[in-house]
Parts: sequence; C-alpha cells; structure tokens
Amino acid sequence: MQAASALDSNFAFCVLRSRDEPLLMPRFPDAHALLEQALRHVLSEQQTLLAHENADGLTKPVLKLSRLASETANLLSQGIGKPADVAPLIASAHEIETAIDDLSEELWSPLPIAVSAIYERVEEALKPPSGKWGFVAAARGHFHNLRIRLLEQMLGARMLVSNADLGDEVERVWQQFIDRHLGSEFRVLRGGHICDHAGNTSSQIDLIITPADAQFFVPGDSEGGKAQVLVDQVISAIMVTSNLTAAKLKADWRNLQSIPVYADIQRDYPSLIGHPWPFCYILGAQSDSVEKLKECWIGNCNEGLTQFVPQFVVSLDGGFLYSGARRWPAPRFPGNYTEARHVRTVTGNYAGLGLAWLITQHQGRLAVIRGQPLGRITRFARLLDEAMMKPGVPATYSRRFDTMFRMGPIAGIFDWGTVSQFPQNKLELISVRRGDDGKPHPWWEVELMQPVDLTSVKQDNYEHFLRWFRYGVTSTAGDLLALEEWIDPRSKTAHRKRIAVFNVKSGEERTGLAVDRLNNVNEVPQLLS
Repeated sequence: MQAASALDSNFAFCVLRSRDEPLLMPRFPDAHALLEQALRHVLSEQQTLLAHENADGLTKPVLKLSRLASETANLLSQGIGKPADVAPLIASAHEIETAIDDLSEELWSPLPIAVSAIYERVEEALKPPSGKWGFVAAARGHFHNLRIRLLEQMLGARMLVSNADLGDEVERVWQQFIDRHLGSEFRVLRGGHICDHAGNTSSQIDLIITPADAQFFVPGDSEGGKAQVLVDQVISAIMVTSNLTAAKLKADWRNLQSIPVYADIQRDYPSLIGHPWPFCYILGAQSDSVEKLKECWIGNCNEGLTQFVPQFVVSLDGGFLYSGARRWPAPRFPGNYTEARHVRTVTGNYAGLGLAWLITQHQGRLAVIRGQPLGRITRFARLLDEAMMKPGVPATYSRRFDTMFRMGPIAGIFDWGTVSQFPQNKLELISVRRGDDGKPHPWWEVELMQPVDLTSVKQDNYEHFLRWFRYGVTSTAGDLLALEEWIDPRSKTAHRKRIAVFNVKSGEERTGLAVDRLNNVNEVPQLLS
C-alpha cells in the first residue's frame, strides 16, 4: 500500500512501557490509565485509516494521528498532573476530527474516526469529584500504586541470576508485603506443608498464613525453616511466582488440591459452612495475558480440580481474576457468577483492587473465627465494590457516530426509524416509520420504502429498499410534515436530495410540482397558501 510505504519513516513510533523498564508512580492513576488507553486507541484509529480503501489519499490525517500519539507518549513519560497538561491533546484531537470530516465529505466515504472523547475523559479524571466518589477514586488509586510499587520490587529481583535465588526473593517480597498490611494479629510463614490430625500432608505451599497465636511445627527449629501447620490453624494457602504462565497456574492449582480437608469445620465454625477452608490464592509478578489465565482456570474446573479453588489469581502486571466460587468478603458483582468456572477478569487501573480484596478476606476470616464484629469488614468491602464499578460505556466511546436511541416521535403518526447510516461523516441518515394505528401490518409497511414489489423483499435485506432521511431535519405546517430525503446516498456521483412532504394524520405523501419546487424543509408553509 503506497500510503503505508510512504509513512514508514514517520509512522507512530510510540510504544507503551517495556516490561523491564522502571514504572511510573502516577499521581492520578485513573487519568494515567486512561492516557495509556488513549495512546492505544490513537494507534488503532491510525491503523483503520491505513487499511481504508482510500488510504492513498489519507496521508495527512495519518501523520496527524502519528503526532498525536507521539505527544501522548511524551506526556505519559513526563507524568500527568493537571487538566492543562491534556488540553493541547484535546485541541489536536478536535482538529484531526474536523480535518477527517472534511476529507470524508470530499471523498464521499465514511471515515468513522473519533479520538477526542478519550482525551476529554482523561481531563475529567484529573478533576476528582468531592465527597463519596472522590474518596472511592482515591481508594482505587491507593491500591493501584501499591501494585505498581510491589511490581517494581519483583522486577528488581530479576537481577538475580539463579532461579532458586529469584524464587526465594519473590517469596520474601510477598511475605513482607502481606505481613506489613495484615499486622501483628497474623503470622506469614514462608514455605511448608499443611497437614491434618490423621497425618495427611499437602504438597509444599509457598506461603501459609495463620493467626499470630497458631501452633505449628518447624522440624529442626531453624529460623525461617519450612513449617508444618495443622489445617485447622490455617487462614490461607498461597502459591507465588515471578512469572505466572498458564502452565505454572495449572501446576500451582494442582498443588492446592493436595491440601487436606478440614473435617471438623461444621462443628468448630458453623457460620462458615459452605465457605472454603483455607482461603487459596495464586500470585504472580508478570504473567501471561489474563485471557490465557482465564482459559486455564476454566480448563482446571472442567477437569474437576475444584476441591480448592483460588479466591483470587493476581498478576501484578496484568490484573486479577475471580469466580463464582468466591466467598465473603468478596466482590458482589457479577451476581450471576455462581460456579467456579464463571470467571471475571479485572485489569488496568482497577487491577490493584485484587490486593485489597486479598487483605480484606484475611481480616474478615480472622474476625469470624474470633467472634469479632464484622461491620467494619462489610463496609470496607462495599467501598471496594464501588471502586470496581466501571463507567457504563467504554473509555473510547464517542457520540460522533452514535445512532442509539434515535427512535422517537417526529409528528403525528411519524417516528424516526430503526436503521441509520453515514454516507460520509457530516451526513447522518435514518429511516422513518409510519404509524400503524394499532392494526397488525406486515413488517415492510412500518418503514417507508422505495416503490418496489414488496413480495420480493426479504427481511434480511430490506435495508436496501428503505427511503433515507436526514436525521433531525424536519419542519411542520398545519398537518404537513417536511423531511429532507436523500436518493442513492452512498453514491458519490448519483446522490441527491429532495424535500418529501407527508400528512401527519393520514400518513399519505403529498406530491406534485409545488413539492418539487421546495428547496428546504422550512419552506413547507408555502404549500398551505
């Protein structure tokens, strides 16, 4: 493609952070995450233009998108802290959209490029709301930064040459993090086995968390030695790794299945009947994509490995996963996820909340077994739920080409129809429906259609026979409704427009020389005289 080859030297060179580069600790994590998404979106829109059938004539907007991507990458590297930082990017995005709209009209071809909306959302994220939702955003940002800081430590450990040393250091980092955030009421043991009173023993578990006063054995009584802990003393069993591949996830999952069952839980803790004991987690620094981890999770469940299902699988650089097997305190949504194979993934600036849930579950479990009030745990879990709530539309959503909710009344028995199209960016056309007076009619009599043998029209291709009208361009006078109709709208050479006039009560179309002379819908009052 000529346009692509001409841009080889100028094509956007902006690349998101390498996995081994130092991480930026953003002041506004939500805005930072949105800016990263904006960079990806701009590059995606640029690729859309390069793949367009008229790519040879789209060199200028492609270059402008390249510059916008470069400016976005520069801002990411410098750090974003105030609305003024993103204002030039918003201005550039609007200029690009205006230029593309003009070019679309010239080519008479739709170019559905929308880049300004995502930058406007970045600007909004730099103005945290006051009150409850500002606090929710701050909580989400706090755990996002904890995740980044912890990942920095993990990446630093990769300087160790020996895999054994790396594994040992990763365990130590996770141990210190969990110990610091759980406090003195807990004990975090590095490595060991979980056993029951009958002598059944698990495979080696990387981290075992117990109440501070739990009893356990350390053969040899050495500081930091591998512990043997009775299952009724265990709050959680955790597998940790530096690189969480799908294969490693499966191996760690199998290790968790070796934990003996706590046979007396119904007698000791009746309130925990139906809850897992112990909690299980799999934690990694870097990982395969969350989609691959999700596939592995579902595969494990399909194989029947469901005796011990992780409450959360956490990847510091990717996100976290949870399923219908989660138990209080845990995300309430989605409520229809009730089985272990129902898995949700959480990524981006929401990923740090996986660490928050891990800590909260431990606090909740300890409060239950000690008979302490649970109100504070429930309230904090509700805060985390709210912090996980995402906007109703994607961050890249733009109203530029949104045709949803166009259906609505025009006048009398006429309504806007069900189908829209953009022959070019500046021209939105839509079908029109004529009321049926509550009588049953074939589907083709509802939409206004071209003169055609209706018996030859099939429902799956009826859009080819619709009449098209410019959305929002109407005028009424008395019982008359004027609409701007477009004939052959997608043809660059044959398209034309005319004014169509209908009686809003009877639905009949008015024709004749007087109608043909109308140039604008606002001239319809002339027909009354």
